[in-house]
Amino acid sequence: MKRKFCSLVLFVVAFSASADISGRIVRVLDGDTVEVLEPGSRLTRIRLASIDAPEKSQPFGQRSRQELSSMVAQRNVTVTGGDKDRYGRMLGTVWLGVTDVNAEQIRKGLAWAYRYHGKPVRPDYAVLEAEARRQSVGLWSEPGQTD
Repeated sequence: MKRKFCSLVLFVVAFSASADISGRIVRVLDGDTVEVLEPGSRLTRIRLASIDAPEKSQPFGQRSRQELSSMVAQRNVTVTGGDKDRYGRMLGTVWLGVTDVNAEQIRKGLAWAYRYHGKPVRPDYAVLEAEARRQSVGLWSEPGQTD
């Protein structure tokens, strides 16, 4: 009985750790961070997973935030993921219908595909980054831009 209970607890914890959420984007903080208001008035800060946008004070930082805002502000979205970063933000992929918003930021050249120990966390995002770089859009329009 004890073993079954422990297994059930582990299953519930694992399942709840990766819960998806839905709600309305009420604030865009920067090019990779938003706040979602869930039904019931719960506010959740989301860090777009597997991408890294320039800080607001860096070149293209304001543009990255503005483009993200124009795409999702006051729109209903679904966020898949659930892990938390060291700041307590939910790490997730933001979906506007069937559009992967994280990928759109990279495709527009307004974020980098996140890498861990030099390898892309999402190879599909690295492909989008390479295409943005090839087309010299956004970040990649500046000479000497690096990862």
